[in-house]
Amino acid sequence: MLRIIILIAILVLLLAAFFLPQFRRALWITLAGVVSVVALIIWLDNRERERAHSNFPLSHVALENMQAEPGLNARSYVVTGRILNHSPMNFLDQVIIEVTVNDCARDVCQVIAQEQGRVSEEIPPGQARDFQISLPLSSSINVQGEAEWGFRVIDVNDR
Repeated sequence: MLRIIILIAILVLLLAAFFLPQFRRALWITLAGVVSVVALIIWLDNRERERAHSNFPLSHVALENMQAEPGLNARSYVVTGRILNHSPMNFLDQVIIEVTVNDCARDVCQVIAQEQGRVSEEIPPGQARDFQISLPLSSSINVQGEAEWGFRVIDVNDR
């Protein structure tokens, strides 16, 4: 039903633009205004994202008590831990963590999985928050030696 209403509205606008020259001019002005507003919103959003990335040094973020447990299927793991915000004045809004699984046998380790997880948690300056995320791996892992998990912060967003 909604598709029919939209189709009828488009047809009415096209007919009005074809038969009424004054309406055609107003339609172009309105369209230019809408495109300008959309472009401004996209530009401001990109600028805000860039500023959020550039203000916060990664050295002010630490991970503690990191663990990975099997999840709901063979490719899913639940990663838990604590994120510490050592910044004296910046809030943390989002932390992106890289999780690496190494297969270690006889002092030789090979990376068998590497994925990124996003923790969206507001952490005030000087505080810490516990988190839990589900991390799907791109393929199931088959460990032949001993599995070693590695966790590191690769990106942050502050507010």
